[in-house]
Amino acid sequence: MKKIKELDAFLITDEELKETVESIGWKTFISEIKKGFEQSSSGQIAVPEKVLIDTGVSDMRCMPAYLPKYNPNYCGVKIVTTAPENKKLGLPTVLGEYLLRDAETQRLVAIIQAEEMTAYRTGAATGIATEALSRTDCKTLGIIGTGKQAPYQAKAILTVRPSINRIKVFNISEEQAMNFKQKYESELGIDIAVVSLKETLDSDIVTTVTTATEPFIFPELISSGMHLNGVGADSKTKIEFDPGVLRKSRIFIDDLSQCIHSGEVYQGLKKGVVKKEDLIPLGDVLLAKTEGRTSDDDITFFKSTGVAFEDLITAIMVFERAKE
Repeated sequence: MKKIKELDAFLITDEELKETVESIGWKTFISEIKKGFEQSSSGQIAVPEKVLIDTGVSDMRCMPAYLPKYNPNYCGVKIVTTAPENKKLGLPTVLGEYLLRDAETQRLVAIIQAEEMTAYRTGAATGIATEALSRTDCKTLGIIGTGKQAPYQAKAILTVRPSINRIKVFNISEEQAMNFKQKYESELGIDIAVVSLKETLDSDIVTTVTTATEPFIFPELISSGMHLNGVGADSKTKIEFDPGVLRKSRIFIDDLSQCIHSGEVYQGLKKGVVKKEDLIPLGDVLLAKTEGRTSDDDITFFKSTGVAFEDLITAIMVFERAKE
C-alpha cells in the first residue's frame, strides 16, 4: 500500500488486496460479509440501487454504500466497467476501482483496484448462501464456467462445506476446464473432474458463473435436494437457468431491487413463473425471520447479483489490515 501524495490517499492494488484477504482467511472474510446481509435485512444500511451507464459498446456501474452499524467511519463507491471488445486491444474486459472515504469529512482515504475485490466478495456471498441453504451432508460441487470467478466460488464453498470431496466442472471450452483442473486441483486439495454439462448437474451443489444470454439448464436436469447458486446472470440480457427451474425451487436473493432486473428472476417475473412474494432475502434467513431449507428434498436457488455492502465491507477490512 503506497500513498498518493497529490490526493493524500493510499493506493491498494489487486495483488495487495488478494494477499490481504488470504491473510485474513476465507472463514473470517465470509463471516464479515455475512454481517452485511444481516444488517441489510434489518434496514441498517444505506445502499442505493446500482447506477448503470450503457454506452452501447461498454457499460459502467456505480455502487455506493454506507454501513453505520458495521463501521460508521467509512463510506464508499465502487465503479466497475465491462467492455467486451477490450479483448481485441489486449485489455481486461472488466475494470474497476473502489473509492473509500472518511464518512465524516468525505476525504478520500484509499483507491482500491476492484477486480480481486469483486471476485472475493462474490465468492463469499455464495459461501454464505450455500452454508445457510444447502444440505449439511453435501459431497459433490458442480461448477459451470471456469473463468475468473470459478476458483473463488470453489474456495468459499469448500470453506463452508468441508464435507465436499469432489468438484465437477464444465466449460464450453474443454481446454479451459482442463486448465482449471490442472491449476487448482492441488491447491484446493480435492479431486476435480472435467465432465459433461449433464454430469456436472448431477451434484449436490451447483454454481453457475457464465456469461450466457440463453438458458442452458432446464427443470428436468434438476433433482430434489440440490442447492443452486446462479451467479453469472447479473443483468436483463443474461440468463443461465430456465425460469422453470425457479418454479421447482425455493428462491433466495441477495437484493430485491437488483434481482428483479437480473437473469432468471427477471425472466421468471416477466413470464409469470415467479411472483415477488416468492423471493426471499438471504438476510431474512440468516436472522431467522423466515425458513431457508425446510427439508432434505427442497431445491434451493440463490440468485446473486452482487451488492454494494459486500464491496464496502471488503474495502474496510483490507484497508484496516493494510494500515496495521
